[in-house]
Amino acid sequence: MYPANWALSVTDLFSTPSIACPADGGVVAAALGRLAEAAGWYRLPLAQAGAVDASAALVVAPADPDVTALRQTYPYGLIVSASSRDGVDLVVPSQADDAALAHLLEHAATHWRRQQRIMSLHREVGARRDRMRQLSEIALSLSTRMEFQELLETILREARLLAGCEAGSLYLIDDEGPQGEPAELVFKLAQNDAVDVPFVEGRLPLTPASLAGYVALSGETLDIPDVYEIPADAPYSFNRSFDEDMGYRTRSMLVIPMRDHRDRIVGVLQFINRLDPTEDAPVPFGEEIGELLRAVASQAAVSIQKNTLIRDVHRLFEGFVQASVKTIEQRDPSTSGHSFRVAETTVALLEALPRSGMSRFGELALSPEHLREVRYAALLHDFGKIGVRENILLKANKLTDDRLEIIHYRVELQKERLRRRAVERQLELLHHPREDYDVVRRRLQRDLEVELGLLDQYYEFISLANRPTPLDEGDFAHLRELRDYAFLELDGTRDGLITDSDLAALSVRRGSLTPEERREIESHVTHTRDFLAVLPWPPELARVPEIAGAHHEKLDGSGYPDGLVGEQIPLASRVMTVCDIFDALTAMDRPYKSSMSVDTALDVLADEARRGLVDGDILQVFIDSGTCHLTQAGGARLRQAG
Repeated sequence: MYPANWALSVTDLFSTPSIACPADGGVVAAALGRLAEAAGWYRLPLAQAGAVDASAALVVAPADPDVTALRQTYPYGLIVSASSRDGVDLVVPSQADDAALAHLLEHAATHWRRQQRIMSLHREVGARRDRMRQLSEIALSLSTRMEFQELLETILREARLLAGCEAGSLYLIDDEGPQGEPAELVFKLAQNDAVDVPFVEGRLPLTPASLAGYVALSGETLDIPDVYEIPADAPYSFNRSFDEDMGYRTRSMLVIPMRDHRDRIVGVLQFINRLDPTEDAPVPFGEEIGELLRAVASQAAVSIQKNTLIRDVHRLFEGFVQASVKTIEQRDPSTSGHSFRVAETTVALLEALPRSGMSRFGELALSPEHLREVRYAALLHDFGKIGVRENILLKANKLTDDRLEIIHYRVELQKERLRRRAVERQLELLHHPREDYDVVRRRLQRDLEVELGLLDQYYEFISLANRPTPLDEGDFAHLRELRDYAFLELDGTRDGLITDSDLAALSVRRGSLTPEERREIESHVTHTRDFLAVLPWPPELARVPEIAGAHHEKLDGSGYPDGLVGEQIPLASRVMTVCDIFDALTAMDRPYKSSMSVDTALDVLADEARRGLVDGDILQVFIDSGTCHLTQAGGARLRQAG
């Protein structure tokens, strides 16, 4: 008799085992087949080759078996034969009775069950390994720098892939509303592989009435097999409006809070309809998937907070830059808008370089971070002017207004002295009459008028020479004559209309600044670089001080502050130089000079390019791309960006 439990030993298996027998296997094969069928086994015709069959627990070999082929076809079955062959597991004598054969079947079933269990464990280990790999890939993906919306899309997409579900949504908590107003859930993202619906961001009250609201407030995870069967006494409910409008059926749902590193809930992930390849309908998510997705949710929360912090830092830097530019403009209203215009044209020109078709710019790679770096450098390129004395920074003419006023006072004082002397001479004539009294008196009057007229001419010439316009060589000689014009003071000392310092200022050949004053103005570049170098710029903005500090360098080494030559000057600085010069020439807000037309300014830049001062290729792209016309907009876009 067979053991009482041997047939039942296979009932716990994952599927029904089979016996593979040859059609003419003999008495033993027939007996084994009969016993196996009686125990509920399937009988299979023996195949020498073909697809893998993992259900065969016992394989009866023919008289001359190809054991290798049998092993490939039935990898988990015991191979038995009436004769010994290499690879045969058991040799069954032809005289074996039913009891022995029953024990053989039980042994085969036990062996097969163990093999199936081992394979199941292998599959489980493989699945866990795949999920851990997915978790690692998700973590790496979320650690990558990306824009905020891209980050949210990555979080939901990768988590859905891990969960194996067809839809999902993401909510963020907005608790920074106006004072007194309750916090809200912001519906930031939805993904659905079954229906194509345009997403519209929305807001809903943060209450426990909704699934997402309940999870956000309670911190619990909801694993619901069928949202249509939520108990009526549950504090939350499922809104079927989407399903009804789109003809969709939401079944299983997993709702998980996103907790940051401080255990604060920042949002909610919602996963819908987990798909199992072996099932025709969505299945519950289960604790194992829930545990994995909770780990993803925590990583997502940290990534969201990190991204938010980065955005806050960017806003902080942006605010600092905007405030700095406004500070500069308040000190020098004559250059209002200059920094914004230069920043706008510099970024636009830099973006135009790789599109120009010039081989030297063809491989130029411009990341958003690099463009932001250049923009900040351009906005702050004149920040060092905050360290320049205001009377020099705002000096429109060669002499300051108060100094010109002193000269005017000296002229008027001298005129009064001449009139007084003329009156004194006339009084002397009255006390000592002369025959030619009238002649002498008229001569004195003529001389007085000549002297007064001469002084008026002197002051008029001084006023003319005070303007920041080029002077002729004769004008410089005339200025020296003025310096030598002197008269006796009341205390007996000699004084002149202008001093040596006045002469030096009025003798400036170009512009309104003396060499000393020009050096102080030029020092703003060093001040800019030194100040910006102190700030803790993040790595992607580390070159802001260098780029900003080189915008007055010239290709031939004649620029300042370091006399850099050619490629020693950063490309972004060379681009900024073209834009800076052009804006200074065409600006309509400079009180000390008239603005040039675009064509005239481009001619000036072309001349500087021919002299090897600015980059001719960059200038050509500046013209061809139309960037030269952006300054007419006044940097409006950058003002709005701030």
